[in-house]
This record gives sequence, structure tokens and C-alpha cells, in this order.
Amino acid sequence: MKQKTCIIYDIFDAVKFLDDIKKSPDYLNAKAVLVNIFTERAQPDYISYLSDRIRQRLPKAQISGLTCHLGFAHGSRDSKSSVLTVLCFYKSEIQVCEYDFSKDSIESAKENFFNQIKNFSDLKGFQIFTTKFKNNFTNDFLNSITREFKDLPVFGAEAGYSDYDTVKKQYVFGNSIYDDGITITCFSGECLKIYAESTLGWTPIGRKMKATEVIDNHIIKTIDNQPAGEIYKKYLGVHSSKFFVENTCEFPFMIQRGNKWIARIPVKKDKNGYIHFTADIYKGESFLFSYGSKNNILNHSFKLAEYMSQKNLDGLLLHVCKNRHMYLKEAEDLEIEAFSNYYRETAGCFAFGEILYKNNNGGIYSSALIAVGFRELENDNNYTEDCFIENNRYGENLISDINKYEDDFSINVNEKEPIPFENRLVNFLHATSSDLYLANLKLEEAATIDGLTKIFNRKKISERISYELNKREKEKINIIMFDIDNFKHINDTYGHDMGDEVLVKIAETAKNCIRRQDSIGRWGGEEFMILLPHSQKTEAVKIAERIRQEIQNLTWDKIKQVTISLGVAQIREKDNLQTFYKRVDNRLYYAKQHGKNCVTYQDLED
Repeated sequence: MKQKTCIIYDIFDAVKFLDDIKKSPDYLNAKAVLVNIFTERAQPDYISYLSDRIRQRLPKAQISGLTCHLGFAHGSRDSKSSVLTVLCFYKSEIQVCEYDFSKDSIESAKENFFNQIKNFSDLKGFQIFTTKFKNNFTNDFLNSITREFKDLPVFGAEAGYSDYDTVKKQYVFGNSIYDDGITITCFSGECLKIYAESTLGWTPIGRKMKATEVIDNHIIKTIDNQPAGEIYKKYLGVHSSKFFVENTCEFPFMIQRGNKWIARIPVKKDKNGYIHFTADIYKGESFLFSYGSKNNILNHSFKLAEYMSQKNLDGLLLHVCKNRHMYLKEAEDLEIEAFSNYYRETAGCFAFGEILYKNNNGGIYSSALIAVGFRELENDNNYTEDCFIENNRYGENLISDINKYEDDFSINVNEKEPIPFENRLVNFLHATSSDLYLANLKLEEAATIDGLTKIFNRKKISERISYELNKREKEKINIIMFDIDNFKHINDTYGHDMGDEVLVKIAETAKNCIRRQDSIGRWGGEEFMILLPHSQKTEAVKIAERIRQEIQNLTWDKIKQVTISLGVAQIREKDNLQTFYKRVDNRLYYAKQHGKNCVTYQDLED
């Protein structure tokens, strides 16, 4: 495949660029062509006219675009312009689907979408351009796609508008233009590889807080049972609603979803003191404030650019948060130049939010940069599956040696003049927050990790289960409870040291049998609990059987064999924590009473 990109200022620029593409071997030999449009001009007449010119000159092409804060190409950005980027696929196929939520019901839109793609073979990913993330239609649609295609990257952006745009309208478009809609580009092909990765770079600071009251999953009413607006008053000195966004955007909330950290930027503080966000936040979800060091943010971007450079890409798109552009200012040029230096035709936009779901992680981002690389291979075995690992100093339950971190904050690069006060202050924040963070990690490990087995303790695994119940009440959640058969006999016969060895080895074995998004904890004594979000019952039973078999096959120096008994339960509509726990406990008890070394996943009520 090949990508060609151009910044256009008027229709004449567009026509010349399109005519050149039309004559090129890349277009003539293409099996499928996608034209992405990133434009600051939120004017339906202009968008329609430009789209018509593309269809006239490139009849093979399908169009997907959005209005944005600012577009960029070839490492540069110019206001009051549009960016056209043409991706010509030689071996792959694309399909642009689009839905108008002012006319289509969410159920009919989902049904139509899944019907359109059911005959696609070798699906490799989806590009999403959408209006308003807080729109329930959009969130529901995204969740449906990511549940159905867990292993495929889903990436894209929320439409925006430029600072000088007085209309303040957001549009996405394909064959038509929508101010309340979504376009989905489906990519398929045996030889197509898509590398979709993200980088954030903000650093958490302070204590964890919890969203205790949330309206429609995007308006926080209270934080730690206190009015949400008081948090900004306490920590940032922000009292009023005037200039609220400008006064808070440098300090995003940081939330962990799966093994990814995502940010949330407030867009409004209303008269009640409630804080509004464009993307989802759930009741019971924990978060921290964060701050940005320009050096650190850029350093992570440069590492991602270098990672992408090693993939021999045929195409590269970037979706960057407007907040990142506002904070980095002129330094933002260095970020987008880094990618263009590796791949000249790189194109993208500064949007109002970014999307990246991948391997059951991620979600709707803020303050991030999403990089999406494309490559058509000779066959689908010519690449190594890997992922970009961002060297952030935040994680979960990892006690990290501060000395291993690179010196991302070498701010005194010019010894001929004093270091600016802002840089010194950020460096001070970084150093002190690092000390505090590592101290808090050790405290958190003591409070949430079982000291012997190094998996979650009962308190933490209970919190995880409670969180999933509150966040996704209608989705499929399963839990597995198991304990070690005849464990008292092991302790009495071989001693408590051997008993401890059995506990550690079984915990490690069970942890290696579960999925990345699952959680395991020691429930007490020789009992363990496993949470499996986004799972069907049959899948949970398979995992339980795998754990049982692996533990049965373990070899021991002194003991002939160790086995476990397991119960499996799936969430029901009227379940609360107590009824959920009771059912899985009953099934474990049944397994213990009926032969042990077995899995029980149903009872008389089933």
C-alpha cells in the first residue's frame, strides 16, 4: 500500500493533488482507496463540495472525515486549512459504514453494522470518527464493537472545532455529513497489519480519589462524598466556573482501565458544582490528579515514533488531543515532526478526544497521542507480534526502583542562561512526586497484596468485583472460587513450610492460566477467588478446567499430587455482591462434597 498526504488551503489545491493521485500507479493498481479528511472548516457546504470533488476524481475512493481543532501533515500544521490523506491498498479491502443518531436508533444501527461486516474475512481493525463521546449512542456502539472484536484494534477520534470557529459545531462525514453520528472504516485483508499504540506522558500526583456519585457516566456529582467542584478549589485554587477549562486542563485525572492509564479533562463546571467530562467515568472508579512535564511527554512520544519507525510502515495516522496541543504549544511541532521524520506522509489532527481499544484494554482517551501504522505484507507470517510499552512511572502493585528511570527531566540543556522557573518547578514536582509515589506503592502493596502468594488479598479482589458490578451491570461477569483439597493434611503431614510452598505455587499456576484482564486474589487460608469480566459462562468453565488440570499435573518433591475443587458462577440481573458470592461458594461446596478435583458450574436453579 501507499499513502499520499497534502495540506490544502482551497479547492484548487485539492483538485491538483487529486489529479496527481488519479494518474499515479498507486491509485491505478489499488484494490481499495480510503481518503481521510481532517478539516478545521466546520461548514457543511464546504465539506460537501470537497467530498464531491474527491468522488469525481477518485471514483475508487471511499471517504471518512471529521472536523477538528487543527490538522497537520508532513510534520507541519497550518491554521485555516484542511488535510487530505489518501491510503491506497493493493491487497486489502475497506468498507466505510456511517450512522446518523438523530435518525437511527442504536439497535437498528448496530444491527445494520454487524450485518454489513459479517461476510468480511480477515478483519484487522476499525477506524472510528464520531461526534460527542458523552452521547449514549456512541458509547453503546463502541462497547458493542469492542466486545465483539476483542482482539482487533479500534482507533480514531472525536470531532472538534477550531478556536476561531464561532459556530462551535462538530461534524463527521462519509457519503453524508452528521452533527450527531459516527463513521466506521473497516479494514480487512490477510496481508494487512495494523499497529495501533498510544502515549500519554502525564505523571500522577497526590492521593487516590473516588467518584462516589456520577450522572450518566460522564458527570461527577461528588468525589469522596464531597461536592466535585471542591476538589479543584482545594488543590488548584479554582473557585468559579469562568475559565474553568483553561484553569484545569493541565491537570487531568488519571484512571486505570485494564493495564492502561487514561486521562480525563473536565469541560465544564455547572451551577451545581458538578464536573462534566466528554468521556466516560463510572461510579466507584478511582483516579488521581496528574501534571505534565513537557520534556517527559515529548520523550515518550519520541520513543513511540522510534517504535513505529521499526515497522517499515506503508501508512501512518496520528490522533492527538487538543489539550496536548494547548499545553505543549510550540513544542508540539517537535512531537509531530518526530513521526514525520520517520514516515514523511504522516497525517492527522488535534481532536477533542482519542479512541484506542486493543486486547481488552484502553478506551476513550484524553490528553493522549494515538499512532496508527499500516503495512501490507507478502503474507501474514512475516511480522513479529508485539506492542509498545510506555515507560511510565505508574503501574499497579509494582514496587519499582527509582534508579532505573531515565533522566527525562534534564532541563538544564543550555548552561549559558538560567533555567526558567517553570522548568525548575516541574522538575521539583517530578522528584517529590516520585518519592511520594514509591512510598505509596509500598503502602498499597501492603494493603492490597497477599504477602505470601503476591496476588491480591481479599479486600482488593472484593473491590475489583464490586467495581465491575457497578460499572457493567448488564454485561457478562463470571467468578471462580477454588480451594486446595486436603490442605490440612498437607500442613499436618509435611509441615507449614510445605503448605506455604503449595499456596505459592498454586497461586502462580492459576495466575498464569487466566487472561490479562482477569484478576486473582487469595480469599482466605487455602481459598482463592478469580474475577473474569467480559466473559461467557462457557469461557469461564474452560478457564476453571484449565486451572484444575494444570494444578493436578504439578510435580512436588515430597507430595505425590495436589488437587483443587472449583465453583463457577455467572452474574445474574438481580444479583448483589452477597448473592453472587453465595452462589459461587455453594458450587465450590458441592464440588468438595462430590469427589473433589472437579469443577461445578451449575446448581438446581440452573
